[in-house]
Amino acid sequence: MKIANWLQSLLRSSGKLLVLIILLVSTAPSGTAAAETVLRVAKTSLPRILDPHFTTSFTERDFGYLIYDTLFSVDKKFEVKPQMVDRWTVSDDRLTYTFTLRDGLLFHDGTQVKSTDCVTSIKRWAQRDGMGLKLAALTKEWVVVDDKTFRLVLQQPYEFVLASLGKVSSSVPFIMPERVAKTPITEPIKDYTGSGPFVFDRGAGTSGVKLVFHRFDKYVPRKEPAEWASGGKIAKVDTIEWIEFRDAMTAVNALAKGEIDMIHELPHDLAPLLESDPKVKVMVYNELGQLGFVRFNFLFPPFNDVNARRAVLLAVKPKDFLEGLVGNSKYYEDCRSIYSCGSPYETNANLPDIGLEQAKKALKASSYDGSPIVQFHATNSATIGPLSEVLTRVLREVGFNVQVEAMDFQTFTRKRLTQSPPAQGGWNIALSTWTGPDVVDPVVNVSLGGEGLRAQWGWPTFPEMEKLRDEFARTPDLHERKKIAEQIQKLAFDQAIYIPTGTFKALAAYRDNVKGVVSAPALMLWGVSKE
Repeated sequence: MKIANWLQSLLRSSGKLLVLIILLVSTAPSGTAAAETVLRVAKTSLPRILDPHFTTSFTERDFGYLIYDTLFSVDKKFEVKPQMVDRWTVSDDRLTYTFTLRDGLLFHDGTQVKSTDCVTSIKRWAQRDGMGLKLAALTKEWVVVDDKTFRLVLQQPYEFVLASLGKVSSSVPFIMPERVAKTPITEPIKDYTGSGPFVFDRGAGTSGVKLVFHRFDKYVPRKEPAEWASGGKIAKVDTIEWIEFRDAMTAVNALAKGEIDMIHELPHDLAPLLESDPKVKVMVYNELGQLGFVRFNFLFPPFNDVNARRAVLLAVKPKDFLEGLVGNSKYYEDCRSIYSCGSPYETNANLPDIGLEQAKKALKASSYDGSPIVQFHATNSATIGPLSEVLTRVLREVGFNVQVEAMDFQTFTRKRLTQSPPAQGGWNIALSTWTGPDVVDPVVNVSLGGEGLRAQWGWPTFPEMEKLRDEFARTPDLHERKKIAEQIQKLAFDQAIYIPTGTFKALAAYRDNVKGVVSAPALMLWGVSKE
C-alpha cells in the first residue's frame, strides 16, 4: 500500500517522473555493451573419450589443444620450440636434460603448474604413444628438483628427446595435473583440468551434440608469434562451441546461412557449393596433407599371415582411393612412401608391384580359409568413410569374404582398441588417416612400431623393425638416417606392416567475418577472431 501511494505521488510530479525514467534507463542493460563473441565450429563427430593420451583420434587431439599445453612444440619448419618450458640445458654427455618451467603457468582451477605435474603427465603419455614408448625405453629416471625444475636422465644418448616432448600430432604429450595424470593409461580420465588457453565447460554442452569452451583469462601466452603449436596462444574469442553435424550438407547450409562460423572437415565434393559464396572462404587447413592407411590386426587370422597381408598390399592402388575420396587431383598426390610426401625421408625404396593377379596369388599362398573378415567402417568421417568404401571393394575383388561393421567415428576409435577376437567384437582390418607430421620419420610414425601388445592398434611384433628404429633414433647424421629410413621402408613393405593409400589435402570453410584461421596439422583456434 505504501509503495502504491509513493508511485501515485511520483506521477503527480513531472519532475520526479523524469527522475524515475532516468533511473530506469540508467540501470537497464546497455545496448552498446560488448557482446560475448562465440565461435561456432561444425565437427563431423565429437569426442566421446575426452582423453588425448588414451587414443590417437584427431578429435581428442584437437580437444586437447584447446585446454592443455605442452612442454615443447614445433613450428611449421619442424623446429622444436619451448612452450611451457622457459629454459633447458643438456649435459656434455647428452644424457641429462634439465628443464625449468616459465613463470605464470596455472591450471584452470587456479593451482600452479609444477614439475611433478609435468613428469607424471609425460610418464602417462609414454605408456601408449609410440614415440613415448621409445623415449621411455631409453630413460633411466625422471627427477623432480623443485616446483619449477625437473630432469630427464637417459641410459644412452637419444636424438629425439625434444622432438618427443614437442610432438605436434597424435598422441600429443599434453600436461595435466598430477592427480589426473595418475589415472592408469588403461582408463580414460574424468577430470579435464588443463592449463591451456581455453577451459572446457563440461556442464554447458550436450554429450554427442555440443562441447563448449571458454577463454581462460589467467593464461599467460608466450611473447613469440604463434606458429602451429608454438608461440603465443592468444584466445581472441570468449567462447568456442563445437557442434556435431553428422550430415555434411546440413553443415554446409548452416554455414551459408551464418548459423555457424566454420566447418572443420569439408567434404571435397561439397567444396564447389561454398567456393561460389562471397561470404565464405574455403581453405586447405593442413598443407602437409593427410595420409590414408590400411591397418591390419596382427593378433588373429588371416592377417597374422604375411601372405594375406601382401594380398591386400598388392591390390591397393592409391589413386583409386584418392579418386574415391577427393576426385579433384589438385587436392591429392599419389605418393606411396610410408613417410610424408616432401619430407627428408620420402623414398621409393621397395615399392610393391601392384596388380590384382599378383594379389590373388598371394592370397592363394596364404592360410586364409575363406572365413569372414571383419572390416570396421567409420561412416560419418568425411575422410575415413569414403576410403573405407573403396577398401571393401578391393578386398572382395581379391577374394576375401568381407563382413563390414559400420559405426560412427567415435565408436570406431574406441572399438579399434579392443584386442578381442573378431567374432567377439574385435576386427581384422580397418582404414584410418594420419596427418603429415605423424609420419615424417620412422620414430614419430607409430604405425611402424613392432612392440606387439605395446604397439599401436594392430599390435605387430617385429623386433627387427624396433632395432632399426632404435638405430635411426641414435644416429645424428642425416645422410646415415636416410639410409636407415630406406631399410625400414623395405622391411615395412616386405612384411606389409601397413599400406599407405595416398596423400590428400583436407579442407575447411569459414565465414568471411572470421579472421586468423591458419593452415596447421591440427585444429588450432587460438589467434582466431570474429568480427
